[in-house]
Amino acid sequence: MTILRHSSRRASLRDMLAERLSRTRRYLRIAGYFRSSLLELVSEELGGVDEIRIICNAEVDANDVRVARSVETGALSQALVSAWMADRNGLDELLEKGRYRILHGLLASGRMKVRVVPRDGGNVFLHGKAGILEFRDGGSTAFVGSMNESATGLKHSYEILWEDDAPEATEWVREEFEHFWALGVDLPSAVIGHIGSVAGRSEYASIEDARRKGELSNPAASLVDRPIYRTGQVLRPWQKRFVQACVDDHAAHGKARFLLADDVGLGKTLSLGAAALVLALLSDGPVLILAPATLTRQWQTELVDMLGIPSAIWSSTRKQWIDGEDFAISSKGDASAVARCPVRIGIVSTGVIVSGDDQGEAAHLRGRRFGVVVLDEAHKARADRGGKDGGRVGAKRLLDFMERIAANSENVLLGTATPIQLDAVEIHDLVALLSKGAIHVLGKEGSRGWISDTSMDYLTGERDWPTDPTDQWGLLRNPLAPMSEDAIYRKVRSLHRMAPSQVEGPRYEDLSRGLKSQVRAEFAQLATQTNPIIRRVIRRSRPMLEDAGLLSRIEVMVHPRQSDGLPVDLFSGAGLEMGLSFRMAYDAAIRFCALYVSSRPSAGFMKTILLRRIGSSVEAGLNTTRMLLQGAEPRSLVDDDDDLPDIRTERLALTPSEISCLREVEGHLAAVSQREGLDPKVAVIAHYLGEGGWLRRHGMIAFSQFYDTAEFLGRELARLFPEQPIAIYAGGGRSFVLSDGERRRTDRNAIKDAVRDGSIKLVAATDAACEGLNLQRLGAQVNVDLPWNPSRLEQRKGRIQRIGQTRSTIHVANLRYANTYEDDVYSALSERFSDIFQVLGQLPDSFEDDWVDAILRDRDAVKSFPARVKLTKPAVERRYSRDVAGDTDLTWEATETILSSRDIAEFMRKGW
Repeated sequence: MTILRHSSRRASLRDMLAERLSRTRRYLRIAGYFRSSLLELVSEELGGVDEIRIICNAEVDANDVRVARSVETGALSQALVSAWMADRNGLDELLEKGRYRILHGLLASGRMKVRVVPRDGGNVFLHGKAGILEFRDGGSTAFVGSMNESATGLKHSYEILWEDDAPEATEWVREEFEHFWALGVDLPSAVIGHIGSVAGRSEYASIEDARRKGELSNPAASLVDRPIYRTGQVLRPWQKRFVQACVDDHAAHGKARFLLADDVGLGKTLSLGAAALVLALLSDGPVLILAPATLTRQWQTELVDMLGIPSAIWSSTRKQWIDGEDFAISSKGDASAVARCPVRIGIVSTGVIVSGDDQGEAAHLRGRRFGVVVLDEAHKARADRGGKDGGRVGAKRLLDFMERIAANSENVLLGTATPIQLDAVEIHDLVALLSKGAIHVLGKEGSRGWISDTSMDYLTGERDWPTDPTDQWGLLRNPLAPMSEDAIYRKVRSLHRMAPSQVEGPRYEDLSRGLKSQVRAEFAQLATQTNPIIRRVIRRSRPMLEDAGLLSRIEVMVHPRQSDGLPVDLFSGAGLEMGLSFRMAYDAAIRFCALYVSSRPSAGFMKTILLRRIGSSVEAGLNTTRMLLQGAEPRSLVDDDDDLPDIRTERLALTPSEISCLREVEGHLAAVSQREGLDPKVAVIAHYLGEGGWLRRHGMIAFSQFYDTAEFLGRELARLFPEQPIAIYAGGGRSFVLSDGERRRTDRNAIKDAVRDGSIKLVAATDAACEGLNLQRLGAQVNVDLPWNPSRLEQRKGRIQRIGQTRSTIHVANLRYANTYEDDVYSALSERFSDIFQVLGQLPDSFEDDWVDAILRDRDAVKSFPARVKLTKPAVERRYSRDVAGDTDLTWEATETILSSRDIAEFMRKGW
């Protein structure tokens, strides 16, 4: 028995390895990281080995691995494909094609079997290299060392290993190998397919070459080489399905029209952006993205980071187009310059439409024809329903703009997490918007058509479905659903030789006897699940995707709870006790609001602003009181929101009685602020961060509706945790970081980057600024104040409970002062809270108006107000729970012919 010591400095290891492998029938190998180790292990010398078994590690979810032991899961395949593609580029793949071919041949033939071990708290990282070579003559040898069996490793790296052919050495390495083999899971077939596709991958000569060949309709050709795949991520199955739905709609009708209503945290921006890229290539026209001002930068960042495509943001104040570095890329002009974006994708704030001059930028945009139009936060496009019984009498500015621009555009996509309003007819308003210039959306005008918003009465149950077969078929035939919707549509379209683009189906009397019988038997199901309203609204909720195994389940632990160890004297009921001075200040604020509203029936947000701010923090309440006493303009009291066109700009004129109330509020709040000790909200947060371990284990983001509160909390945290940098994340250029006693203004994107890399673990943010904020690196959230619309809590939670969150449980603390309206609201909701969110996902913005009126009218009425929410599962969720599936039929990563990244970049840099 011999121990041999090998060093590449002393002799070529390639010759030694070739000699050993030429005699080997079976090779067992403990490798390193999944992608690099497999490629490094591949060499021509492996071609003569009968059986190869490799164990390696990868950054995959241990839950996915556990499930995969019994059935291959899409989640595991996605994780491994993304791990394989991370940091690769086209040149890498070109230079390594030979090894890709060898590797795919070995895997596809079954001669090489690979298992991966998840790298998590329960498993160590496989860093050691070891192996066993079993020879055809019955002998064997084992080795331990750094050797990689790649041409590069053998020629250019310094490699060492110790080889031992003693039986006990072989058995020792075999025990190590089998231990980790039992922990691993077989390499999914999807990954093997991807490796094969890379081995044969090529590029189209040009975009026009792909267009001539009809390949632009394959989304994979333009998406699988995007940066999202190069950063270790992938497009998720539900995102692929949305893009595919858009492409299919475009293929059939030359136009794609959809409303995407996925839950917060499921990647709507990326879904819409990916669809916009593919549709832009198909339409060859300009792309307009409309979003609230607080979301425009997030759109621009996600487009370049995830899809590698440039865009420009319109600055209404500077009358210029701005790039991602905030540099002007067009000369200063007038309002007409908005119609001349220097790149293909232009991003414009909806505030330009809502608040701007109707003959200014909005008019110039209406004059253009767009290949793609995307409206984010589409629920803000509303009709004027001031008619009898809530009848529509017109469209408000954003909806009017969208209806007019949709009629002159090819593809229109809407996005919102809250399309399901308490008044369901608002869904019809959005789908009717999509139908402008696209007859296939709602069909032709007719007495039994879907164009009239009264058709929504069928879906809400306020109107019975017709019982006459001719009337029933009338609702199904106009527009007739595509073949893919149901077997009956497939039969009708086939028998009547209807082209996919044909909108209206045959008359009832022209149907065969069998089809007539089938229509009568299946009408109820067809009408509710395949009607044109439902087909245009695509909604996937987080629970739906979790149940389907497409998303890891993330539990939410709500605080405070009895087991938290908080001092009982901090609380009065579920609210935080603030003492007599605070209660007197709050009562005076209620009197002020009542006086203010009584003399100003259209007081708008001003009727509640003082109460909301006092309920947020003493500092915010005191600052607001003093601003009101100084005659502040109403707009100065609004945080980070550019979409409030009805706010007056003149100073407030207060009555003597109102001033007296405000003086009383000021005096009592000043007394509270001068007390010794921590504000109870700060004390609770400090407890969770310290004794609760949130700072050490999770990091935290705290949300407030108001900048004053976020800034106050940031200062307090910096004082209590001086070793930690504290970020205040807000709009209007007011973001900053507190560190080592210094306050430094900081770009919001820099804060997001610092959170992602772990250098900042504590963030205080405003609601308006948090739209599109992706901070899944953090695992705890505090709601410093509670919005009067409870659904906004779900939007906040979506900042950390989203794709990429690695924790199985996140923590959410809801804080409120005792004896405030917030205390009333959330006490009333506490028992029904989960039911409401499970049914609606999020409550609509319109809910807030009724809620506020009820609160101000009668505090006791708040306790029964939640009963007004109808707990009936929306039809869109019933439909899409049926349609949720993996992406086994959308194997985009296996696509072999793709568009050149350079060609796509050049295409997207062409201006309007």
